[in-house]
Amino acid sequence: MRAAGFGLRPVLPWLVLTAGLILATLPAWRPLIFGTAPTRDDLLSLRCLSR
Repeated sequence: MRAAGFGLRPVLPWLVLTAGLILATLPAWRPLIFGTAPTRDDLLSLRCLSR
């Protein structure tokens, strides 16, 4: 009989989704972590992507 355990396989999709969410929102929470006040240009760069 197989032992009931908690393997990595069911958790892996959640880890990938969590990593994607963190990387996608990095510009938004970076000023909060480093304690700098974002300027108007910084806030616009969050909203408007430069090409």
